[in-house]
Amino acid sequence: MMTFLLPFLAFMAVVLIMLLIYGIWTLFFDPRKKAQNKRMQSVQKTVHGEGIQTTTTSIGQTTTDNSVVKEWLESRSEIFKKLEKLLQRADSPLNVVQFVGIMIFLFLLILVLGIWRETNPLLLIVLASAIACTPLLWLSRKINQKSKAIEDKLPDTLEYISRALRAGHSFSSAINEIGRDFPPPIGREFKTVSDEISFGISFRDAFSHLAERTQSNDINFFVVSIIIQHETGGNLVETLEKLSNTIRERAKLRGKIRTLSAEGRASAWILGAMPFVFAVIMMLLNPGYISLLWETPQGHNLIFICLGLMIIGIFVIRRIVQIKV
Repeated sequence: MMTFLLPFLAFMAVVLIMLLIYGIWTLFFDPRKKAQNKRMQSVQKTVHGEGIQTTTTSIGQTTTDNSVVKEWLESRSEIFKKLEKLLQRADSPLNVVQFVGIMIFLFLLILVLGIWRETNPLLLIVLASAIACTPLLWLSRKINQKSKAIEDKLPDTLEYISRALRAGHSFSSAINEIGRDFPPPIGREFKTVSDEISFGISFRDAFSHLAERTQSNDINFFVVSIIIQHETGGNLVETLEKLSNTIRERAKLRGKIRTLSAEGRASAWILGAMPFVFAVIMMLLNPGYISLLWETPQGHNLIFICLGLMIIGIFVIRRIVQIKV
Protein backbone atom coordinates (compact mmCIF):
# COMPACT_ATOMS: atom_id res chain seq x y z
CA MET A 1 0.00 0.00 0.00
CA MET A 2 2.84 2.40 0.83
CA THR A 3 4.19 1.88 -2.70
CA PHE A 4 1.13 3.59 -4.17
CA LEU A 5 0.39 6.00 -1.29
CA LEU A 6 3.73 7.79 -1.18
CA PRO A 7 3.81 8.79 -4.89
CA PHE A 8 0.20 9.97 -4.66
CA LEU A 9 0.90 12.12 -1.57
CA ALA A 10 4.04 13.52 -3.20
CA PHE A 11 2.08 14.42 -6.36
CA MET A 12 -0.67 16.14 -4.34
CA ALA A 13 1.93 18.02 -2.29
CA VAL A 14 3.64 19.32 -5.44
CA VAL A 15 0.30 20.41 -6.98
CA LEU A 16 -0.80 22.23 -3.81
CA ILE A 17 2.60 23.93 -3.44
CA MET A 18 2.38 25.20 -7.03
CA LEU A 19 -1.14 26.53 -6.40
CA LEU A 20 0.07 28.20 -3.20
CA ILE A 21 2.99 29.87 -5.00
CA TYR A 22 0.62 31.11 -7.73
CA GLY A 23 -1.77 32.52 -5.10
CA ILE A 24 1.04 34.30 -3.27
CA TRP A 25 2.28 35.82 -6.54
CA THR A 26 -1.23 36.99 -7.45
CA LEU A 27 -1.85 38.55 -4.03
CA PHE A 28 1.48 40.27 -3.38
CA PHE A 29 3.42 40.76 -6.62
CA ASP A 30 0.85 41.21 -9.40
CA PRO A 31 1.14 44.86 -10.67
CA ARG A 32 -2.63 45.09 -11.11
CA LYS A 33 -3.15 44.13 -7.48
CA LYS A 34 -0.64 46.75 -6.35
CA ALA A 35 -2.42 49.44 -8.36
CA GLN A 36 -5.77 48.36 -6.94
CA ASN A 37 -4.27 48.43 -3.46
CA LYS A 38 -3.24 52.07 -3.91
CA ARG A 39 -6.70 53.03 -5.15
CA MET A 40 -8.35 51.38 -2.16
CA GLN A 41 -5.91 53.10 0.16
CA SER A 42 -6.79 56.49 -1.25
CA VAL A 43 -10.52 55.73 -0.89
CA GLN A 44 -10.02 54.66 2.69
CA LYS A 45 -8.11 57.83 3.52
CA THR A 46 -10.99 59.85 2.09
CA VAL A 47 -13.52 57.98 4.21
CA HIS A 48 -11.38 58.11 7.36
CA GLY A 49 -9.67 61.44 7.49
CA GLU A 50 -7.59 60.40 10.48
CA GLY A 51 -6.42 57.13 8.92
CA ILE A 52 -8.48 54.82 11.16
CA GLN A 53 -9.31 51.56 9.47
CA THR A 54 -12.74 50.01 9.82
CA THR A 55 -13.25 46.56 11.27
CA THR A 56 -15.63 45.43 8.61
CA THR A 57 -12.97 45.54 5.94
CA SER A 58 -9.30 46.23 5.47
CA ILE A 59 -7.34 47.23 2.41
CA GLY A 60 -6.23 43.70 1.72
CA GLN A 61 -9.69 42.28 2.30
CA THR A 62 -11.34 44.84 0.03
CA THR A 63 -8.84 44.08 -2.66
CA THR A 64 -9.51 40.39 -2.36
CA ASP A 65 -13.25 40.96 -2.60
CA ASN A 66 -12.83 41.34 -6.35
CA SER A 67 -10.54 38.39 -6.78
CA VAL A 68 -11.57 35.34 -8.72
CA VAL A 69 -10.34 33.04 -5.95
CA LYS A 70 -12.58 34.64 -3.34
CA GLU A 71 -15.65 34.63 -5.57
CA TRP A 72 -15.07 30.96 -6.42
CA LEU A 73 -14.74 30.01 -2.75
CA GLU A 74 -17.74 32.08 -1.69
CA SER A 75 -19.98 30.39 -4.22
CA ARG A 76 -19.02 26.90 -3.04
CA SER A 77 -18.33 27.04 0.69
CA GLU A 78 -20.25 28.32 3.71
CA ILE A 79 -17.14 27.69 5.81
CA PHE A 80 -15.33 30.32 3.75
CA LYS A 81 -17.95 32.95 4.65
CA LYS A 82 -17.77 32.04 8.33
CA LEU A 83 -13.98 32.26 8.25
CA GLU A 84 -14.22 35.68 6.63
CA LYS A 85 -16.44 36.90 9.47
CA LEU A 86 -14.00 35.52 12.04
CA LEU A 87 -11.11 37.40 10.41
CA GLN A 88 -13.16 40.60 10.43
CA ARG A 89 -14.05 40.13 14.10
CA ALA A 90 -10.37 39.58 14.95
CA ASP A 91 -9.21 42.67 12.97
CA SER A 92 -6.73 40.37 11.27
CA PRO A 93 -4.37 41.92 8.69
CA LEU A 94 -4.82 38.77 6.60
CA ASN A 95 -7.64 38.11 4.21
CA VAL A 96 -9.30 34.72 3.84
CA VAL A 97 -7.19 33.52 0.91
CA GLN A 98 -3.97 34.37 2.74
CA PHE A 99 -5.18 32.72 5.93
CA VAL A 100 -6.19 29.52 4.14
CA GLY A 101 -2.86 29.61 2.27
CA ILE A 102 -0.97 29.62 5.58
CA MET A 103 -2.98 26.62 6.79
CA ILE A 104 -2.30 24.72 3.55
CA PHE A 105 1.40 25.58 3.75
CA LEU A 106 1.64 24.21 7.32
CA PHE A 107 -0.21 21.06 6.30
CA LEU A 108 2.07 20.45 3.32
CA LEU A 109 5.20 21.21 5.32
CA ILE A 110 4.37 18.60 7.97
CA LEU A 111 3.28 16.18 5.26
CA VAL A 112 6.56 16.47 3.37
CA LEU A 113 8.62 16.16 6.56
CA GLY A 114 6.62 13.10 7.62
CA ILE A 115 7.06 11.41 4.24
CA TRP A 116 10.78 12.13 4.42
CA ARG A 117 10.95 10.55 7.89
CA GLU A 118 8.71 7.64 6.77
CA THR A 119 6.09 8.31 9.43
CA ASN A 120 2.93 6.22 9.70
CA PRO A 121 0.44 7.68 7.13
CA LEU A 122 -2.54 7.85 9.50
CA LEU A 123 -0.50 9.44 12.27
CA LEU A 124 1.06 11.83 9.75
CA ILE A 125 -2.30 13.04 8.42
CA VAL A 126 -3.66 13.57 11.95
CA LEU A 127 -0.52 15.48 13.00
CA ALA A 128 -0.49 17.61 9.84
CA SER A 129 -4.18 18.45 10.25
CA ALA A 130 -3.68 19.43 13.90
CA ILE A 131 -0.74 21.73 13.12
CA ALA A 132 -2.57 23.23 10.12
CA CYS A 133 -5.41 24.23 12.47
CA THR A 134 -3.13 26.16 14.85
CA PRO A 135 -3.83 29.49 13.01
CA LEU A 136 -7.46 29.03 14.07
CA LEU A 137 -6.33 28.99 17.71
CA TRP A 138 -4.45 32.25 17.11
CA LEU A 139 -7.55 33.72 15.49
CA SER A 140 -9.74 32.65 18.42
CA ARG A 141 -7.29 34.24 20.85
CA LYS A 142 -7.35 37.51 18.89
CA ILE A 143 -11.15 37.55 18.95
CA ASN A 144 -11.24 36.91 22.71
CA GLN A 145 -8.69 39.66 23.35
CA LYS A 146 -10.67 42.13 21.27
CA SER A 147 -13.94 41.18 22.97
CA LYS A 148 -12.38 41.59 26.42
CA ALA A 149 -10.88 44.98 25.49
CA ILE A 150 -14.28 46.20 24.28
CA GLU A 151 -16.11 44.95 27.37
CA ASP A 152 -13.55 46.57 29.68
CA LYS A 153 -14.01 49.98 28.02
CA LEU A 154 -17.75 49.81 27.44
CA PRO A 155 -18.85 51.21 30.87
CA ASP A 156 -16.58 54.24 30.40
CA THR A 157 -17.97 54.65 26.89
CA LEU A 158 -21.57 54.65 28.12
CA GLU A 159 -20.74 57.18 30.81
CA TYR A 160 -19.06 59.36 28.18
CA ILE A 161 -22.23 59.27 26.05
CA SER A 162 -24.36 60.13 29.10
CA ARG A 163 -22.21 63.13 29.98
CA ALA A 164 -22.24 64.31 26.36
CA LEU A 165 -26.05 64.09 26.22
CA ARG A 166 -26.37 65.97 29.52
CA ALA A 167 -24.11 68.68 28.10
CA GLY A 168 -26.48 69.13 25.17
CA HIS A 169 -24.69 67.20 22.43
CA SER A 170 -26.60 64.97 20.04
CA PHE A 171 -26.28 61.20 20.20
CA SER A 172 -24.62 61.06 16.76
CA SER A 173 -22.09 63.67 17.85
CA ALA A 174 -21.31 61.66 20.99
CA ILE A 175 -20.75 58.49 18.92
CA ASN A 176 -18.39 60.39 16.61
CA GLU A 177 -16.44 61.76 19.58
CA ILE A 178 -16.01 58.26 20.98
CA GLY A 179 -14.59 57.10 17.66
CA ARG A 180 -12.12 59.95 17.72
CA ASP A 181 -11.09 60.02 21.40
CA PHE A 182 -11.24 56.39 22.55
CA PRO A 183 -8.48 53.87 21.74
CA PRO A 184 -9.07 50.85 19.52
CA PRO A 185 -10.79 48.51 19.35
CA ILE A 186 -13.85 50.23 20.84
CA GLY A 187 -13.00 53.61 19.32
CA ARG A 188 -12.61 52.04 15.90
CA GLU A 189 -15.93 50.20 16.22
CA PHE A 190 -17.86 53.35 17.11
CA LYS A 191 -16.06 55.26 14.36
CA THR A 192 -17.38 52.63 11.95
CA VAL A 193 -20.92 53.13 13.28
CA SER A 194 -20.60 56.90 12.87
CA ASP A 195 -19.31 56.54 9.31
CA GLU A 196 -22.07 54.10 8.34
CA ILE A 197 -24.74 56.50 9.62
CA SER A 198 -23.07 59.39 7.78
CA PHE A 199 -23.12 57.43 4.52
CA GLY A 200 -26.86 56.79 4.74
CA ILE A 201 -27.13 53.42 6.50
CA SER A 202 -30.10 53.37 8.84
CA PHE A 203 -29.61 53.82 12.58
CA ARG A 204 -30.90 50.33 13.34
CA ASP A 205 -28.69 48.64 10.72
CA ALA A 206 -25.54 50.51 11.78
CA PHE A 207 -25.86 49.37 15.39
CA SER A 208 -26.91 45.87 14.32
CA HIS A 209 -23.66 45.66 12.35
CA LEU A 210 -21.80 46.69 15.53
CA ALA A 211 -23.38 43.77 17.41
CA GLU A 212 -22.52 41.36 14.59
CA ARG A 213 -18.88 42.48 14.46
CA THR A 214 -18.23 42.28 18.20
CA GLN A 215 -20.39 39.29 19.24
CA SER A 216 -20.37 40.57 22.82
CA ASN A 217 -23.26 40.18 25.28
CA ASP A 218 -22.60 43.61 26.77
CA ILE A 219 -22.61 45.23 23.34
CA ASN A 220 -25.84 43.37 22.54
CA PHE A 221 -27.48 44.85 25.64
CA PHE A 222 -26.33 48.31 24.60
CA VAL A 223 -27.52 47.90 21.00
CA VAL A 224 -30.94 46.58 22.02
CA SER A 225 -31.37 49.45 24.48
CA ILE A 226 -30.36 52.05 21.91
CA ILE A 227 -32.63 50.65 19.18
CA ILE A 228 -35.65 50.40 21.51
CA GLN A 229 -35.10 53.94 22.79
CA HIS A 230 -34.65 55.26 19.25
CA GLU A 231 -37.93 53.72 18.08
CA THR A 232 -40.10 54.27 21.17
CA GLY A 233 -38.49 57.21 22.96
CA GLY A 234 -37.56 57.59 26.63
CA ASN A 235 -34.81 58.86 28.90
CA LEU A 236 -31.66 57.71 27.13
CA VAL A 237 -29.30 59.16 29.74
CA GLU A 238 -30.90 57.19 32.56
CA THR A 239 -30.93 54.03 30.45
CA LEU A 240 -27.22 54.32 29.66
CA GLU A 241 -26.28 55.00 33.28
CA LYS A 242 -28.18 51.95 34.53
CA LEU A 243 -26.69 49.82 31.78
CA SER A 244 -23.19 51.03 32.66
CA ASN A 245 -23.67 50.10 36.33
CA THR A 246 -25.04 46.67 35.36
CA ILE A 247 -22.05 45.96 33.12
CA ARG A 248 -19.62 47.00 35.87
CA GLU A 249 -21.29 44.67 38.37
CA ARG A 250 -21.20 41.80 35.88
CA ALA A 251 -17.48 42.46 35.33
CA LYS A 252 -16.86 42.29 39.09
CA LEU A 253 -18.78 39.02 39.31
CA ARG A 254 -16.79 37.56 36.41
CA GLY A 255 -13.57 38.51 38.21
CA LYS A 256 -14.69 36.72 41.39
CA ILE A 257 -15.65 33.61 39.44
CA ARG A 258 -12.34 33.64 37.61
CA THR A 259 -10.51 33.82 40.95
CA LEU A 260 -12.51 30.94 42.44
CA SER A 261 -12.00 28.77 39.34
CA ALA A 262 -8.24 29.45 39.08
CA GLU A 263 -7.40 26.12 40.74
CA GLY A 264 -9.42 24.16 38.19
CA ARG A 265 -7.83 26.00 35.26
CA ALA A 266 -4.36 25.44 36.69
CA SER A 267 -5.14 21.74 37.09
CA ALA A 268 -6.18 21.56 33.44
CA TRP A 269 -2.91 23.14 32.30
CA ILE A 270 -0.78 20.90 34.52
CA LEU A 271 -2.57 17.68 33.63
CA GLY A 272 -2.51 18.58 29.94
CA ALA A 273 1.21 19.36 29.94
CA MET A 274 2.41 16.44 32.08
CA PRO A 275 2.35 13.73 29.35
CA PHE A 276 4.37 15.87 26.97
CA VAL A 277 6.85 16.92 29.66
CA PHE A 278 7.40 13.31 30.71
CA ALA A 279 7.76 12.28 27.05
CA VAL A 280 10.55 14.86 26.58
CA ILE A 281 12.27 13.69 29.77
CA MET A 282 12.09 10.05 28.66
CA MET A 283 13.50 10.97 25.24
CA LEU A 284 16.49 12.56 26.95
CA LEU A 285 17.04 9.73 29.45
CA ASN A 286 16.12 6.64 27.43
CA PRO A 287 15.24 7.33 23.76
CA GLY A 288 15.03 3.66 22.82
CA TYR A 289 12.38 2.98 25.44
CA ILE A 290 9.89 5.70 24.46
CA SER A 291 10.53 5.41 20.71
CA LEU A 292 8.31 2.32 20.73
CA LEU A 293 5.34 4.70 20.84
CA TRP A 294 5.87 5.94 17.28
CA GLU A 295 7.75 2.97 15.85
CA THR A 296 5.22 0.21 16.54
CA PRO A 297 1.50 -0.19 15.69
CA GLN A 298 0.68 -0.74 19.35
CA GLY A 299 2.38 2.56 20.19
CA HIS A 300 0.35 4.37 17.52
CA ASN A 301 -2.84 2.99 19.03
CA LEU A 302 -1.80 4.16 22.48
CA ILE A 303 -1.05 7.64 21.16
CA PHE A 304 -4.50 7.96 19.58
CA ILE A 305 -6.23 6.64 22.69
CA CYS A 306 -4.29 8.96 25.01
CA LEU A 307 -4.90 12.02 22.83
CA GLY A 308 -8.61 11.25 22.68
CA LEU A 309 -8.85 10.83 26.47
CA MET A 310 -6.86 14.04 27.02
CA ILE A 311 -9.18 16.03 24.75
CA ILE A 312 -12.24 14.67 26.56
CA GLY A 313 -10.70 15.44 29.96
CA ILE A 314 -9.74 19.01 29.03
CA PHE A 315 -13.21 19.61 27.58
CA VAL A 316 -14.86 18.36 30.79
CA ILE A 317 -12.63 20.55 32.99
CA ARG A 318 -13.34 23.60 30.84
CA ARG A 319 -17.07 22.99 31.14
CA ILE A 320 -16.69 22.79 34.93
CA VAL A 321 -14.67 25.99 35.39
CA GLN A 322 -16.49 28.11 32.78
CA ILE A 323 -19.50 29.75 34.44
CA LYS A 324 -21.51 32.14 32.30
CA VAL A 325 -22.53 35.43 33.89
